[in-house]
Amino acid sequence: MAAGFRPMIVLLLLLSCWKETTGKEGKSKGKKGKQVVCPSQLSPEDLAQVPPNSTSNILNRLMVSYDARIRPNFQGIPVESRVNIFINSFGSIQETTMDYRVNIFLRQRWNDPRLRLPTDFKSDSLTIDPNMFQCLWKPDLFFANEKNANFHDVTQDNILLFIFRNGDILISMRLSVTLSCPLDLQLFPMDTQRCKMQLESFGYTTSDLVFMWQSDPVQMDEIALPQFDLKKEDIIYGNCTKFYQGTGYYTCVEVIFTLRRQVGFYLMGVYAPTLLIVVLSWLSFWINPDASAARVPLGILSVLSLSSESMLLASELPKVSYVKAIDIWLIACLLFGFSSLVEYAVVQVMLNSPKRIEEEKAKMAEKERQLQEKEGKMAANKTSNTVNGTGGTPIHANTLQVVETRCKKVCTSKSDLRSNDFSIVGSLPRDFELSNFDCYGKAVEVLGVLKSQIKANKKPAPPKPVIPAAAKRVDLYARALFPFSFLFFNVVYWSVYL
Repeated sequence: MAAGFRPMIVLLLLLSCWKETTGKEGKSKGKKGKQVVCPSQLSPEDLAQVPPNSTSNILNRLMVSYDARIRPNFQGIPVESRVNIFINSFGSIQETTMDYRVNIFLRQRWNDPRLRLPTDFKSDSLTIDPNMFQCLWKPDLFFANEKNANFHDVTQDNILLFIFRNGDILISMRLSVTLSCPLDLQLFPMDTQRCKMQLESFGYTTSDLVFMWQSDPVQMDEIALPQFDLKKEDIIYGNCTKFYQGTGYYTCVEVIFTLRRQVGFYLMGVYAPTLLIVVLSWLSFWINPDASAARVPLGILSVLSLSSESMLLASELPKVSYVKAIDIWLIACLLFGFSSLVEYAVVQVMLNSPKRIEEEKAKMAEKERQLQEKEGKMAANKTSNTVNGTGGTPIHANTLQVVETRCKKVCTSKSDLRSNDFSIVGSLPRDFELSNFDCYGKAVEVLGVLKSQIKANKKPAPPKPVIPAAAKRVDLYARALFPFSFLFFNVVYWSVYL
């Protein structure tokens, strides 16, 4: 029994494997599309079913003996393929990966004598279904500096195919291509880049195939790029035929796009902020030298801001070994910010130098002594003028002053007021209340007395720190030296790189 079931089990396994393989083939065919049958693969019976005067019959007659494996003019003159490009869109250059992406219509036109239209065909050209593209011989063109490329097949394959009366074939296909573009960033961001597009033959040498540009090789509408200016008159065309050791010369044509960078983005995003940060660091020169709590954070904030700006920009650019123009600017700004910190360190050293402090104290004492001597001389001159009668006060002023002083004295007891001696106090009533009144009955101002008492009770204010004149002089020089140095750097920088 077991031997009888064994052939059935093997048969079932084979059947299941066959179903799986046919299912996979069907899926792959569905992805690739319907398989094209060329007229040369049709049987005579199939060809006979086509009406004789139809366009299909004309195409069948052209293609029935056509061999797509052999190039036109085999063992004769090389095929001349004229190339033309229409640019749909042009992507900006990526500095980090050094490439750019374009969407183009690639057009090629060459002559194949085997496909000359018969005389009974009235039109000058024959438009063919794109699926017939696989039945023709085509130049094996590829992009030499291509990184990635893809055809477009929405909603159908984006391929246009014409056959002209004289046997010329025109193919136009839509492609998206990512091309490498080695960048020279020494003048970044005031740089101009030249990016190539090279179209080369892969398998046919120059004895079999030659590429050449058509008249008006590159066509495009007005293209606006976010960071670059691209103009049609700046496009250069050339020949880049290459020699490979062991195989020979291979035809190649190239187009060079000249892209001039717009510096406006970097002026607003990098240059202007860093310039303001440098100017901000100079404010510390106008702050008092002993105010370290204000000056040190200002200098550190400036240096850290410039450092973070440099690191952010470096992350957006490739790691090249040479110095870029924007690197020189950022390094110079960083040096100016760091120098403002160093300047304050010098001021602080002078501020804490005992020798300079003692010298400054001696100078201050000398100035105060000279001021006191000057005031003493002025007082002496005033006294001499009064005694000699040359002043504005008469000689008997001393007598009047004594009387005035006696009259303005404060009454200290009621007995003074109640005494019968009115020679000093005048005629005051006996019920006059004791208060702060003078002998004329006028109130005595005690505000000055109270103020003097408050001042006497107050703790003496701490002495002001002695700031050496040399420290102030360093700040004074820095206020002029730093702005003029930065201005000179700007003049040199922009005259070199613009």
